[in-house]
Amino acid sequence: MFLPVTPSGLVPVTAVGEPVLVKEVPGGVGKQVVVDLVTLQACLVSEDSAGKLGRLESATFFAGQPVILQAIALIRNRREQRFDPRTGRQLDYPAPGIVGRDPHDKKRLVFPRLDPAVIGLIRLSGTDRILLARNRRRNSFFSLIAGYVEPGETAEAAFAREALEETGRRVDHIRYWGSQAWPLSGSLMLGFCAQTADAQPTCHTDGELEEIRWVERAELPQLKLARPGSIAHTMIMEWYHGD
Repeated sequence: MFLPVTPSGLVPVTAVGEPVLVKEVPGGVGKQVVVDLVTLQACLVSEDSAGKLGRLESATFFAGQPVILQAIALIRNRREQRFDPRTGRQLDYPAPGIVGRDPHDKKRLVFPRLDPAVIGLIRLSGTDRILLARNRRRNSFFSLIAGYVEPGETAEAAFAREALEETGRRVDHIRYWGSQAWPLSGSLMLGFCAQTADAQPTCHTDGELEEIRWVERAELPQLKLARPGSIAHTMIMEWYHGD
């Protein structure tokens, strides 16, 4: 059975929210792209073709289904990693279609790329408030502070840097919370919890965030938050319920 995945990482689902599986690859996007995940095969299809099969949902909808997330991530990788980054030659993807191979160098393997990113819940020391923000490009909801790990950084250092750059707050007591696959951008989200004594910014910010605010538990139900299924939503609700 084939799981259709669109170029933007959307998957058709039934009226009750089950992923749609088909016996044959629907109208695809250019050359047929198929990835074999043992329990099912994922295939790249156009958004129009997928839309005829059911309601389209993104990766956050499938947060508890790792095989679906893997399928979305690998289809994305096949679309974006078409050439060997070292030689520039076009890659072949022999079955199962996961690892790329340089046709001129049979020993050369190009594995799927994964970009680590950090996200975290920041508490204001001595209070029961957390820092939430709205991104300028996605300003319809509040979420946590996040960003990508730079070369040479630890994940903890990356989160401290992102918090300072985006909010002007210096954080400490950084501890690992958990992780989530994030195939929408080919990432692995690493979640952290941290504290800060800085109620106000201590330096200029990079302007990435449209609004930054301290939030108490009583305020949370009135705010539109990151979508359920996302690591941000899970961490915020865990704090809200006092866990």
